[in-house]
Amino acid sequence: MKVNFILDMERSLIGSGVYSSAIRLAEKLEEYGIYTDINGEQHPYDIYHFQTSLPQSFLKAKILSNQKKRKYKILMTGHTTIEDFRNSFLFSNKIDPILSPYLRKYYSYADYLIAVSDYNKKILLGYGYDPSRIKIISNGIELLRVRKKLDLRKKTREFLGINDKQLLIVTVGICIYRKAPDIFIDVARNMPEQRFLWIGKYLPLGTIAHSNYLRKKFELSRKLKNIQFTGYVSKFTLEGLLNAADIFLYVSREENQGIALLEAIAYGLVPVVHDHPVFSWLTHEKDCLKGKSVQDYSEQINRLLDDYSLRQLLHKEGEQTLKKHDINYSINQLADLYSYLE
Repeated sequence: MKVNFILDMERSLIGSGVYSSAIRLAEKLEEYGIYTDINGEQHPYDIYHFQTSLPQSFLKAKILSNQKKRKYKILMTGHTTIEDFRNSFLFSNKIDPILSPYLRKYYSYADYLIAVSDYNKKILLGYGYDPSRIKIISNGIELLRVRKKLDLRKKTREFLGINDKQLLIVTVGICIYRKAPDIFIDVARNMPEQRFLWIGKYLPLGTIAHSNYLRKKFELSRKLKNIQFTGYVSKFTLEGLLNAADIFLYVSREENQGIALLEAIAYGLVPVVHDHPVFSWLTHEKDCLKGKSVQDYSEQINRLLDDYSLRQLLHKEGEQTLKKHDINYSINQLADLYSYLE
Protein backbone atom coordinates (compact mmCIF):
# COMPACT_ATOMS: atom_id res chain seq x y z
CA MET A 1 0.00 0.00 0.00
CA LYS A 2 1.26 3.47 -0.93
CA VAL A 3 0.03 6.56 0.91
CA ASN A 4 0.73 10.18 0.06
CA PHE A 5 0.32 12.77 2.83
CA ILE A 6 -0.63 16.12 1.28
CA LEU A 7 0.91 18.75 3.55
CA ASP A 8 0.98 21.99 1.57
CA MET A 9 3.18 24.89 2.71
CA GLU A 10 5.12 22.34 4.74
CA ARG A 11 7.96 24.68 5.72
CA SER A 12 5.70 27.43 7.02
CA LEU A 13 3.88 24.86 9.17
CA ILE A 14 7.01 23.78 11.06
CA GLY A 15 6.31 24.18 14.77
CA SER A 16 2.55 23.75 14.40
CA GLY A 17 0.53 20.85 15.77
CA VAL A 18 -0.65 19.90 12.27
CA TYR A 19 2.92 19.58 11.01
CA SER A 20 4.21 17.68 14.04
CA SER A 21 1.30 15.24 13.99
CA ALA A 22 1.59 14.57 10.26
CA ILE A 23 5.33 13.90 10.44
CA ARG A 24 4.90 11.64 13.46
CA LEU A 25 2.10 9.63 11.84
CA ALA A 26 3.99 9.25 8.57
CA GLU A 27 7.06 7.92 10.39
CA LYS A 28 4.97 5.46 12.38
CA LEU A 29 3.10 4.22 9.31
CA GLU A 30 6.45 3.41 7.71
CA GLU A 31 7.34 1.34 10.79
CA TYR A 32 4.09 -0.57 10.28
CA GLY A 33 5.09 -1.39 6.71
CA ILE A 34 2.89 1.17 4.97
CA TYR A 35 4.89 3.14 2.40
CA THR A 36 4.21 6.78 3.18
CA ASP A 37 5.35 9.90 1.30
CA ILE A 38 4.85 13.53 2.29
CA ASN A 39 3.93 15.59 -0.79
CA GLY A 40 5.23 12.69 -2.85
CA GLU A 41 5.46 12.52 -6.64
CA GLN A 42 5.66 8.75 -7.15
CA HIS A 43 2.13 8.49 -8.51
CA PRO A 44 -0.16 6.67 -8.39
CA TYR A 45 -0.82 6.15 -4.69
CA ASP A 46 -3.51 4.01 -3.12
CA ILE A 47 -4.47 6.71 -0.60
CA TYR A 48 -4.14 10.48 -0.83
CA HIS A 49 -4.39 11.72 2.75
CA PHE A 50 -4.87 15.49 2.98
CA GLN A 51 -3.57 17.20 6.13
CA THR A 52 -4.19 20.83 5.14
CA SER A 53 -7.06 22.67 3.50
CA LEU A 54 -5.13 25.43 1.78
CA PRO A 55 -6.11 26.58 -1.74
CA GLN A 56 -3.38 24.31 -3.18
CA SER A 57 -4.91 21.38 -1.28
CA PHE A 58 -8.39 22.31 -2.51
CA LEU A 59 -7.23 22.30 -6.13
CA LYS A 60 -5.39 18.98 -5.76
CA ALA A 61 -8.40 17.38 -4.07
CA LYS A 62 -10.73 18.63 -6.79
CA ILE A 63 -8.52 17.25 -9.57
CA LEU A 64 -8.05 13.90 -7.83
CA SER A 65 -11.75 13.61 -7.06
CA ASN A 66 -12.82 14.29 -10.65
CA GLN A 67 -10.62 11.63 -12.23
CA LYS A 68 -12.78 9.03 -13.98
CA LYS A 69 -12.38 5.35 -13.04
CA ARG A 70 -9.93 6.23 -10.29
CA LYS A 71 -8.77 3.38 -8.09
CA TYR A 72 -7.26 5.50 -5.31
CA LYS A 73 -9.17 6.95 -2.35
CA ILE A 74 -9.11 10.45 -0.90
CA LEU A 75 -8.90 10.81 2.87
CA MET A 76 -8.86 14.07 4.81
CA THR A 77 -8.14 14.95 8.42
CA GLY A 78 -10.44 17.76 9.54
CA HIS A 79 -7.80 19.93 11.16
CA THR A 80 -9.24 23.10 9.68
CA THR A 81 -12.57 24.41 10.92
CA ILE A 82 -14.15 27.84 10.88
CA GLU A 83 -14.07 27.89 14.67
CA ASP A 84 -10.37 27.05 14.78
CA PHE A 85 -9.49 29.59 12.09
CA ARG A 86 -11.20 32.54 13.77
CA ASN A 87 -9.04 34.90 15.84
CA SER A 88 -5.89 33.57 14.26
CA PHE A 89 -4.56 35.65 11.37
CA LEU A 90 -5.21 39.03 9.85
CA PHE A 91 -8.72 39.20 8.34
CA SER A 92 -9.47 35.66 9.57
CA ASN A 93 -12.65 36.90 11.24
CA LYS A 94 -13.89 38.65 8.11
CA ILE A 95 -13.89 35.68 5.76
CA ASP A 96 -16.43 33.44 7.54
CA PRO A 97 -18.96 33.94 4.70
CA ILE A 98 -16.31 32.62 2.28
CA LEU A 99 -14.70 29.99 4.49
CA SER A 100 -17.93 28.18 5.32
CA PRO A 101 -18.86 27.16 1.73
CA TYR A 102 -15.15 26.68 0.95
CA LEU A 103 -14.68 24.06 3.70
CA ARG A 104 -17.99 22.37 2.91
CA LYS A 105 -16.93 21.96 -0.71
CA TYR A 106 -13.36 20.97 0.15
CA TYR A 107 -14.38 18.23 2.58
CA SER A 108 -16.96 16.96 0.09
CA TYR A 109 -14.09 15.78 -2.13
CA ALA A 110 -13.08 13.24 0.53
CA ASP A 111 -14.18 9.63 0.36
CA TYR A 112 -13.71 9.52 4.11
CA LEU A 113 -13.01 12.07 6.81
CA ILE A 114 -11.02 11.81 10.05
CA ALA A 115 -11.89 13.87 13.11
CA VAL A 116 -9.16 14.17 15.74
CA SER A 117 -11.58 14.45 18.68
CA ASP A 118 -15.25 14.16 19.60
CA TYR A 119 -15.49 17.94 19.50
CA ASN A 120 -13.86 18.08 16.08
CA LYS A 121 -16.35 15.50 14.78
CA LYS A 122 -19.29 17.48 16.10
CA ILE A 123 -18.12 20.57 14.22
CA LEU A 124 -17.47 18.68 10.99
CA LEU A 125 -20.91 17.08 11.13
CA GLY A 126 -22.29 20.58 11.48
CA TYR A 127 -20.88 21.31 8.02
CA GLY A 128 -23.24 18.68 6.62
CA TYR A 129 -20.73 15.87 6.23
CA ASP A 130 -22.12 12.32 6.02
CA PRO A 131 -21.83 10.78 9.54
CA SER A 132 -21.31 7.31 8.05
CA ARG A 133 -18.08 8.48 6.41
CA ILE A 134 -16.31 10.04 9.36
CA LYS A 135 -14.18 8.40 12.03
CA ILE A 136 -12.53 9.74 15.18
CA ILE A 137 -8.80 8.98 15.34
CA SER A 138 -6.62 10.89 17.79
CA ASN A 139 -3.34 12.18 16.39
CA GLY A 140 -1.78 10.38 19.32
CA ILE A 141 1.65 10.56 20.95
CA GLU A 142 4.38 8.02 21.66
CA LEU A 143 3.79 6.88 25.23
CA LEU A 144 6.73 4.49 25.34
CA ARG A 145 9.31 7.25 24.81
CA VAL A 146 11.05 8.27 28.04
CA ARG A 147 10.40 11.95 28.66
CA LYS A 148 10.93 12.58 32.37
CA LYS A 149 14.63 13.06 33.12
CA LEU A 150 15.52 14.30 36.59
CA ASP A 151 19.05 15.33 35.68
CA LEU A 152 17.79 17.40 32.75
CA ARG A 153 15.12 18.96 34.98
CA LYS A 154 17.72 20.00 37.53
CA LYS A 155 20.12 21.48 34.95
CA THR A 156 17.37 23.39 33.14
CA ARG A 157 15.89 24.83 36.32
CA GLU A 158 19.36 25.92 37.43
CA PHE A 159 19.92 27.56 34.04
CA LEU A 160 16.58 29.39 34.34
CA GLY A 161 17.28 30.40 37.95
CA ILE A 162 14.22 28.66 39.38
CA ASN A 163 14.37 27.61 43.02
CA ASP A 164 12.67 24.60 44.60
CA LYS A 165 9.88 26.70 46.07
CA GLN A 166 8.84 28.11 42.70
CA LEU A 167 6.54 26.50 40.18
CA LEU A 168 7.36 26.79 36.50
CA ILE A 169 4.13 27.22 34.54
CA VAL A 170 4.44 26.74 30.79
CA THR A 171 2.39 26.49 27.65
CA VAL A 172 3.24 25.57 24.06
CA GLY A 173 1.69 27.24 21.03
CA ILE A 174 1.98 29.83 18.34
CA CYS A 175 1.52 33.40 19.64
CA ILE A 176 -1.87 34.30 18.21
CA TYR A 177 -5.06 35.59 19.84
CA ARG A 178 -6.87 32.24 19.55
CA LYS A 179 -4.20 30.66 21.74
CA ALA A 180 -4.84 33.38 24.39
CA PRO A 181 -1.38 34.77 25.22
CA ASP A 182 -3.19 37.77 26.73
CA ILE A 183 -4.83 35.54 29.36
CA PHE A 184 -1.53 33.78 30.03
CA ILE A 185 0.13 37.16 30.63
CA ASP A 186 -2.63 38.28 33.01
CA VAL A 187 -2.31 35.08 35.06
CA ALA A 188 1.45 35.68 35.30
CA ARG A 189 0.79 39.23 36.49
CA ASN A 190 -1.50 37.81 39.18
CA MET A 191 1.22 35.48 40.43
CA PRO A 192 4.55 37.40 40.55
CA GLU A 193 6.27 34.78 42.75
CA GLN A 194 5.93 32.02 40.12
CA ARG A 195 7.66 31.66 36.75
CA PHE A 196 5.79 31.55 33.43
CA LEU A 197 7.10 30.49 30.04
CA TRP A 198 5.35 30.65 26.68
CA ILE A 199 7.05 28.30 24.24
CA GLY A 200 6.16 28.80 20.60
CA LYS A 201 6.61 30.65 17.36
CA TYR A 202 6.20 34.42 17.46
CA LEU A 203 4.64 35.89 14.31
CA PRO A 204 4.88 39.52 13.12
CA LEU A 205 2.01 41.40 14.76
CA GLY A 206 0.91 42.76 11.41
CA THR A 207 -0.03 39.25 10.28
CA ILE A 208 -2.29 38.20 13.16
CA ALA A 209 -5.78 39.02 14.42
CA HIS A 210 -6.29 41.59 17.20
CA SER A 211 -2.72 42.80 16.74
CA ASN A 212 -3.16 46.19 18.43
CA TYR A 213 -4.64 44.58 21.53
CA LEU A 214 -1.92 41.92 21.65
CA ARG A 215 0.82 44.52 21.13
CA LYS A 216 -0.23 46.19 24.38
CA LYS A 217 -0.28 42.85 26.18
CA PHE A 218 3.19 41.93 24.92
CA GLU A 219 4.47 45.33 26.02
CA LEU A 220 3.03 44.63 29.46
CA SER A 221 4.71 41.22 29.57
CA ARG A 222 8.11 42.80 28.97
CA LYS A 223 7.66 44.77 32.17
CA LEU A 224 7.00 41.63 34.19
CA LYS A 225 10.02 39.80 35.59
CA ASN A 226 8.33 36.41 35.89
CA ILE A 227 7.26 35.73 32.29
CA GLN A 228 9.18 35.00 29.11
CA PHE A 229 8.24 34.26 25.50
CA THR A 230 10.85 31.93 24.01
CA GLY A 231 9.86 31.96 20.37
CA TYR A 232 10.33 28.76 18.37
CA VAL A 233 12.74 26.33 20.05
CA SER A 234 14.41 23.10 18.95
CA LYS A 235 12.98 19.80 20.14
CA PHE A 236 16.01 19.40 22.43
CA THR A 237 15.37 22.76 24.10
CA LEU A 238 11.67 21.96 24.35
CA GLU A 239 12.49 18.70 26.10
CA GLY A 240 14.57 20.54 28.69
CA LEU A 241 11.89 23.17 29.32
CA LEU A 242 9.10 20.62 29.71
CA ASN A 243 11.24 18.62 32.13
CA ALA A 244 11.84 21.76 34.16
CA ALA A 245 8.14 22.67 34.27
CA ASP A 246 5.48 21.74 36.84
CA ILE A 247 2.18 22.95 35.38
CA PHE A 248 0.86 23.18 31.83
CA LEU A 249 -1.49 26.15 31.60
CA TYR A 250 -3.56 25.70 28.44
CA VAL A 251 -5.95 28.63 28.11
CA SER A 252 -6.49 28.44 24.35
CA ARG A 253 -9.83 29.86 23.23
CA GLU A 254 -10.36 27.19 20.59
CA GLU A 255 -8.76 23.87 19.58
CA ASN A 256 -9.65 20.77 17.62
CA GLN A 257 -7.55 18.54 19.86
CA GLY A 258 -4.49 20.19 21.41
CA ILE A 259 -1.61 17.78 20.83
CA ALA A 260 0.70 19.95 22.96
CA LEU A 261 -1.49 19.16 25.96
CA LEU A 262 -1.06 15.42 25.44
CA GLU A 263 2.71 15.83 25.28
CA ALA A 264 2.75 17.95 28.42
CA ILE A 265 0.85 15.35 30.43
CA ALA A 266 3.31 12.71 29.18
CA TYR A 267 6.13 14.81 30.64
CA GLY A 268 4.40 14.68 34.01
CA LEU A 269 3.01 18.22 34.00
CA VAL A 270 -0.29 18.87 35.75
CA PRO A 271 -2.78 20.42 33.29
CA VAL A 272 -4.75 23.53 34.15
CA VAL A 273 -6.99 23.99 31.12
CA HIS A 274 -9.78 26.06 29.65
CA ASP A 275 -13.18 24.60 30.53
CA HIS A 276 -14.01 24.02 26.86
CA PRO A 277 -15.83 21.09 25.15
CA VAL A 278 -12.67 20.05 23.28
CA PHE A 279 -11.16 19.04 26.62
CA SER A 280 -14.14 16.93 27.68
CA TRP A 281 -11.81 13.89 27.74
CA LEU A 282 -10.27 15.45 30.87
CA THR A 283 -12.22 15.57 34.13
CA HIS A 284 -11.94 18.48 36.55
CA GLU A 285 -10.27 17.50 39.83
CA LYS A 286 -9.62 13.97 38.57
CA ASP A 287 -6.85 14.37 35.98
CA CYS A 288 -6.80 18.15 35.55
CA LEU A 289 -8.08 21.45 36.89
CA LYS A 290 -10.32 23.63 34.72
CA GLY A 291 -11.22 27.30 34.60
CA LYS A 292 -12.73 30.01 32.42
CA SER A 293 -11.13 33.23 33.63
CA VAL A 294 -7.84 34.72 34.77
CA GLN A 295 -9.07 34.49 38.35
CA ASP A 296 -10.05 30.82 37.91
CA TYR A 297 -6.65 29.87 36.52
CA SER A 298 -4.82 31.79 39.23
CA GLU A 299 -6.84 30.09 41.96
CA GLN A 300 -6.27 26.63 40.49
CA ILE A 301 -2.52 27.17 40.28
CA ASN A 302 -2.51 28.35 43.89
CA ARG A 303 -4.29 25.15 44.86
CA LEU A 304 -1.51 23.14 43.27
CA LEU A 305 1.15 25.26 44.90
CA ASP A 306 -0.34 24.61 48.34
CA ASP A 307 -1.27 20.95 47.84
CA TYR A 308 1.51 18.64 46.64
CA SER A 309 -0.68 15.55 47.11
CA LEU A 310 -3.25 17.01 44.68
CA ARG A 311 -0.50 17.52 42.12
CA GLN A 312 0.56 13.91 42.54
CA LEU A 313 -3.01 12.63 42.21
CA LEU A 314 -3.73 14.62 39.05
CA HIS A 315 -0.44 13.51 37.54
CA LYS A 316 -1.13 9.84 38.25
CA GLU A 317 -4.66 9.98 36.82
CA GLY A 318 -3.43 11.97 33.84
CA GLU A 319 -1.06 9.17 32.89
CA GLN A 320 -3.98 6.74 32.87
CA THR A 321 -6.07 9.07 30.69
CA LEU A 322 -3.22 9.34 28.19
CA LYS A 323 -3.39 5.63 27.38
CA LYS A 324 -6.37 6.38 25.14
CA HIS A 325 -4.08 8.55 23.02
CA ASP A 326 -1.23 6.10 22.42
CA ILE A 327 -0.01 6.65 18.86
CA ASN A 328 0.22 2.91 18.28
CA TYR A 329 -3.53 2.68 18.84
CA SER A 330 -4.03 5.59 16.42
CA ILE A 331 -1.83 3.93 13.79
CA ASN A 332 -3.77 0.67 14.09
CA GLN A 333 -7.01 2.55 13.53
CA LEU A 334 -5.53 4.47 10.61
CA ALA A 335 -4.10 1.34 8.98
CA ASP A 336 -7.48 -0.41 9.35
CA LEU A 337 -9.19 2.55 7.69
CA TYR A 338 -6.68 2.54 4.83
CA SER A 339 -7.31 -1.18 4.27
CA TYR A 340 -11.07 -0.62 4.36
CA LEU A 341 -10.81 2.13 1.74
CA GLU A 342 -8.30 0.39 -0.53
